[in-house]
Amino acid sequence: MPPESPSVSVVIVNYNGAPLLDACLDSIQRQDYHPLELIVVDNGSVDESVQLVRSKFPDVRLLAQDHNLGFAEGNNVGVRAAQGTYVVLLNNDTEVTPGWIQGLLHQFKGPRIAVVTSRVVTDGVPDHFYTMNGSLNPLGYNVMRVFDDLSLVFFAGGASLMFRREEIPQPFPKEYFLYHEDVQLSWRMRLMGREIRMAQSSIVHHRGSGTTKKQSSAMVTFYQERNKLLNALTLFQASTLIRLLPMFVTDMLAKTFGSLFMKRKSFVGIVKAYTWCLGNISWLAGQRHARQAERRVPDGEILRFMSGRLIDHEGTVARIINVSSRWYARLVGLRFHD
Repeated sequence: MPPESPSVSVVIVNYNGAPLLDACLDSIQRQDYHPLELIVVDNGSVDESVQLVRSKFPDVRLLAQDHNLGFAEGNNVGVRAAQGTYVVLLNNDTEVTPGWIQGLLHQFKGPRIAVVTSRVVTDGVPDHFYTMNGSLNPLGYNVMRVFDDLSLVFFAGGASLMFRREEIPQPFPKEYFLYHEDVQLSWRMRLMGREIRMAQSSIVHHRGSGTTKKQSSAMVTFYQERNKLLNALTLFQASTLIRLLPMFVTDMLAKTFGSLFMKRKSFVGIVKAYTWCLGNISWLAGQRHARQAERRVPDGEILRFMSGRLIDHEGTVARIINVSSRWYARLVGLRFHD
């Protein structure tokens, strides 16, 4: 690389993922980019992760923690220690391809670009899902196949994303622990009038849930449901929240009822998520005040990057629900991308 290439720090949070981490670090060290700083934040692993890094990857900066800080605060620790002009947050269950960093940097065209994400190819996801980019619906669920423009995304996925370190010195609220912290970061940047992009030439292979699949259903459900709710409560304008209230109530009732009969969601996790919010109203109010103080654009500009589809499936029931949600959105004056 030419001498004027900006310095890049790569932060990887690891928790009991030694085999995954080994392959990930190997793929990064094959990159043809300099200057490059590699940082592994180990969240108190009890497997051989720490020994692996020390013995096989001595040039990697290892920040070994004595307990599990979670994905959110683990990344914050790495970013605070980073020295690069740009920082990449990378999952430990990924392998990067040649030109991965160059592709990310190429998308930083102008000061409005805040975060750039890679084209993350996840094991088991059919190829046709990559012909369009996905988005998020107002309830916080992922919706596939929304944007024809493959540089557009609503949020930068945490599996591989880049930002300027001086602009985002601490990317995530530590209270999120894991799940939806990447959505919070991108949504927050959009409130500030910034843009999020995907770099199609920056390709990352992702195994998916390499660490979290080992966790209990109740814990996973708790963080997923609570953090989606935290994003809505702190990032939407009050007028938008009021208009979306019927959707949120219906979703809550459907999830809670469904969790009694299906294993996809934990009833205990859902109850704990809502209970946590009720018990931490002061923290929520402080977060909401801070985020809304950063706002430079109204929700109308942000919603046009969201999908109005509530269910991301085919079939008669899904079509009826999605048509009804779009009709309701138009009735209350909300305009989504689709």
